[in-house]
Amino acid sequence: MTEHNEEKKDLMGSAREFMNGVLAPLKGRDTAQLVEEFTSEMTLVAEGLSEDQKTLSEKTDRLSAQQTELEESLLNRIHDLDADVRALDRRMNALESRLDKDEKTRQSKEKKREGVHGILRQCTVLAAIIAGAWVLVTVINFFKP
Repeated sequence: MTEHNEEKKDLMGSAREFMNGVLAPLKGRDTAQLVEEFTSEMTLVAEGLSEDQKTLSEKTDRLSAQQTELEESLLNRIHDLDADVRALDRRMNALESRLDKDEKTRQSKEKKREGVHGILRQCTVLAAIIAGAWVLVTVINFFKP
């Protein structure tokens, strides 16, 4: 048990020495003066923090305004691009319609051409038959007494 008591005394002595070391610079000074110094330093720190907070608040407000401005600018640009895409889509539809119309006209002309060529071919064959018949009749009449 004596060992336990000695440890307790050593611990108490260490704590007392620590407290004396901490309080040594303060001994002999007036407590009101110490409170005044502490209050003055804390006021200075609080004023600095207040200025920092004010500066941060101003910067946050500026950033927020810039962000809003950028968002509006982007929305306007997107709106403009959307209008451009719609205009291009209308032009493309008009061009496709024109191309379809031109293709139908071309096909119609080809059919007419084929019709004219067919008629010419038939007329040529008919003319050849008539000419052949004329030659045959002429030859038959020549050899007939």
